[in-house]
Amino acid sequence: MSKRNAGYGDGESKMAKDKRYDQMSAKALAKATAEYDKPSTGPGLPGKPLTTEDRAAHRRARGHARTKLGRPVIGEGAKIVPVSIERGLLRRVDRFGKRHKLKRSQLVAEGLKMLLAK
Repeated sequence: MSKRNAGYGDGESKMAKDKRYDQMSAKALAKATAEYDKPSTGPGLPGKPLTTEDRAAHRRARGHARTKLGRPVIGEGAKIVPVSIERGLLRRVDRFGKRHKLKRSQLVAEGLKMLLAK
């Protein structure tokens, strides 16, 4: 047995061990990946158990993950309401909004508030 094959009794060389999986024969692939077919026998993930302080930090983080992300709720929240607006009026509204740095929904909301305040 040459040095090249030392330690590989079945005739496979170290070169074969270094091959990519997609370049191996089915037999070589099965042998190279056999360790992953065995069931895990350990107590779980390796490492030390969490301390009380770490466990509390995880609980806090889990609580934050459940909170709703996104834009903050203003008032009672928003509801999408599709409305039809005459095209010419919409162009005028958009120009006004651009000049005054207001969004279309802000303009509509302000206009409705003004009408309801009367």
